[in-house]
Amino acid sequence: MASLQAYQSHGIRYYRIVESFRNNGKPSIRVLAHLGRVDDILKLHQDHHAVPFTLSSVSVGAVTALHHLATELNLSSRINAAITPAHVQTRDGLTVGESVLAAILARACAPRSKRAFPDWAKSTYLPDLMHFFAPALSSQHFWDQMHALPIEALPLIEQDLVSEVVRREALQIQALAYDTTNFHTHIASTNSKPLLPQRGHNKQGRHDLRQLGLALIVDQPSQLPLAHSLYAGARSDMRTFADFLPSIRQRLRALTGQPEQLTLVFDAGASSRQNLKGLAGYVTALPPSRHAALLSEASDQLTEVALSTGVVVKAWRTRRLIAGEQREVVVAYSPKLHAGQVRGLGQTMARATTEIQELDADCARLSLEAVRKRMKKICARQYLRKLLEYEVTAGEAGGSRLRVWCNGEEYRRLDRRYFGLRLLSSDRAEWGAGEIVAAYRGQSRVEAAFRDLKNPGMLAIRPQFHWTDQKLRVHAFVCMMAYLLVTLLHRRARQRAAFAGGAQGLLTELAAIRCCRMIDQTGKRGRPRVRWQVEETEPERLALAEALNALPKMN
Repeated sequence: MASLQAYQSHGIRYYRIVESFRNNGKPSIRVLAHLGRVDDILKLHQDHHAVPFTLSSVSVGAVTALHHLATELNLSSRINAAITPAHVQTRDGLTVGESVLAAILARACAPRSKRAFPDWAKSTYLPDLMHFFAPALSSQHFWDQMHALPIEALPLIEQDLVSEVVRREALQIQALAYDTTNFHTHIASTNSKPLLPQRGHNKQGRHDLRQLGLALIVDQPSQLPLAHSLYAGARSDMRTFADFLPSIRQRLRALTGQPEQLTLVFDAGASSRQNLKGLAGYVTALPPSRHAALLSEASDQLTEVALSTGVVVKAWRTRRLIAGEQREVVVAYSPKLHAGQVRGLGQTMARATTEIQELDADCARLSLEAVRKRMKKICARQYLRKLLEYEVTAGEAGGSRLRVWCNGEEYRRLDRRYFGLRLLSSDRAEWGAGEIVAAYRGQSRVEAAFRDLKNPGMLAIRPQFHWTDQKLRVHAFVCMMAYLLVTLLHRRARQRAAFAGGAQGLLTELAAIRCCRMIDQTGKRGRPRVRWQVEETEPERLALAEALNALPKMN
């Protein structure tokens, strides 16, 4: 029990709070607090509420939860371990791994340039968590630290970290979703140093800019990223798949130890004859335009098939010669796909009709060849080559006359025997039609990952303010590791706290948890006293934070 004790020092009487205990059987005391002289105690009591202090508030929940997760996985240590010891440099008190970790956490919570990092960091608890001075972490700091990270070490770090996540989460890796996307950059065309940024078909419509390609494999049930590859922006999907496949198969074998159980799911863009030849364990879509007769045959034989999720779809299964081998083929009908294709055809027809009306108004002054050339261009759009028919004749007063009509039989074929039908192929002969359809539907997992990676509110790969291939690869690595941490945190939130929202909603909820920092201004020399206090928040949010270790230890 604590007690008040008086003692003398240099003839002055002081007071302290002590506690009795036994040390090796002998009675002893330990000092709990020095209270000072009587006058000091009285003044402290009278002026307790009069001590001036400064008060500031920082966001604590999101950065603390992600930092705790990264610490659990030893992320910064794994990065340092992959670097040659001579290059594990320290800048502004941080190792390469710690600087990269700071960049990963910033990318997860608030994608921005490295120049904007200090201002964001000062608004969070991250500097106190990682013990750095926020203004010191300039863009030059990150460039120096990123430069020390060799690109050949990036796949090894990723594989090492993913293996640890699979082990900790007890994941049973079986169905994998693969896809590619691209991100436009603002790297000047005159900059010949980087080879990765190249012009190509940009999925965001910025064909005028150089772009980067990203290939990604995720685990279907958990959506956790297992491997990625950054590639030149002009490379085709088929070539990318062929280049990426050998290394990824080797990594997946090491990851699971049972490669025969793995099924790779990918879209029609990578399903060339060469890519499918000799490939084992896959489900893919085939280009419907190359198998119109098969789709027409299937449209009259669709039957209801129940998926493992309880959803019932219409499908038909057969065997066909695919890429030189007999494979399982499933044709599945999707009302949503059908509605989207009909809507797209209507939009295409509307644009074509407007252009045809403009052309008809100009026919009187155009030659037959000029009209045919423009009509050929109009009908080159998807589905219109056979759907629209036209006749160009010479006009009575010169010029040309144009007559256009719609092929009703072709429209009925599209509507009843083409639209809404998706053609799938697999070498899994032991699977039923429902299993093949369900596996392909898991492809949406990687598409959801790309949406997250293009979300400007979190994780966005853009903007990327780098212009060398090495920095671009490290930047992509930072973004993917951020995505891994966020996805894992979201998975644990669902498991531990029954969180029903998405990943961005989770980060928003956690970021709303704030801490007050109070610094007493006593006027005395030495370091001021700093006190931390978590702000009052809703009980549900507090329970979520406790489940995810999002509350720091207050001193």
